Amino acid sequence: VLRKHLSIAPDGKSACGEVPTGEMFMQTIGDLCGGSGVSGHFIDIVGIQGRSVVHSWHQDTGRSRPRLPLGADPLQLEEAVLRTVLLGVPAEDDYVGPGVFSHVVRLQDEAWADDDHPWNVPIIFSGEVQEKYVIRPVFCEGREVLTFRDVDVLHSAP
Repeated sequence: VLRKHLSIAPDGKSACGEVPTGEMFMQTIGDLCGGSGVSGHFIDIVGIQGRSVVHSWHQDTGRSRPRLPLGADPLQLEEAVLRTVLLGVPAEDDYVGPGVFSHVVRLQDEAWADDDHPWNVPIIFSGEVQEKYVIRPVFCEGREVLTFRDVDVLHSAP
């Protein structure tokens, strides 16, 4: 995903012939989130290995469309899609397996926040999630990025 969005050739250089900078890399991650109108924060999640943990299932915003500035063209809203983007960084080299990304439960229907729900407050799921519905994304080379719309899933730290 990042190679495509950064236009990286097999020799490691971008389409303009330069090696991508850290700024280009971070801008690309931001663009995957939906560009302007995203929350603009980064967090780190450290997976817990070797023991079972209780999940805290939630949605970050319960939204899939960014806030637009007053006076913005409403058609921009239809074209914009907010995504949660997770960049996986495992605890060891050559790691392949689960535990790097948040665990996910795909919802049968989109779940939207109420209009008056604050943007920076997660929506906590209070029900039970059966184990058979929990998806534990596998990290490996070529699968370093996980992205989803917040209205489509519940997620919890691994």
